[in-house]
Amino acid sequence: MPLRNLAVTAIGVDRPGIVTAVTEVLHERGANITDSSMTTLGGNAAIMLIAACRDEPETLEGALESATRDYGLSVHVSRAAEGRASPPPTHIVTVYGSDRPGLLHQAATALADRSVNITDLVTQLLEGERNVSACALAVTVPADLDMHALQAAVSAAVGDVEVHMRPADIETY
Repeated sequence: MPLRNLAVTAIGVDRPGIVTAVTEVLHERGANITDSSMTTLGGNAAIMLIAACRDEPETLEGALESATRDYGLSVHVSRAAEGRASPPPTHIVTVYGSDRPGLLHQAATALADRSVNITDLVTQLLEGERNVSACALAVTVPADLDMHALQAAVSAAVGDVEVHMRPADIETY
């Protein structure tokens, strides 16, 4: 049976052992994790990964659901799109300031309108005397795009929120 790339997502209340439970199933089934991102969001564990596996998506999903039942995870497995890897990020964009609905959308739209690809994204709401939104985006900027014009466009889109851009350090990213 040929290897196929499967996309796995698993989300549930964070607690020790979740990553072990998911990776144990993959290891037992001879799957190789080729790309992954695992984090906690608002107290929830969120796992996304691509695994090279001989299983059909439904088979792997069933095995994962069975093995993680005690963790209460919501698991989904599907075929991953075949294709090339995304180019590595060239820049890091940070957006920091008073939180409001739509802030991330405004920044993302300004980037997409200029063919800038977001390859990684982290946001956090810093609650306190005033709620502050902190966003860090790893992006791939087209080589012919003027960085000053890009920063001005993103700044204009988000208004009175700080926007900073710097080259990505690929070796430590």
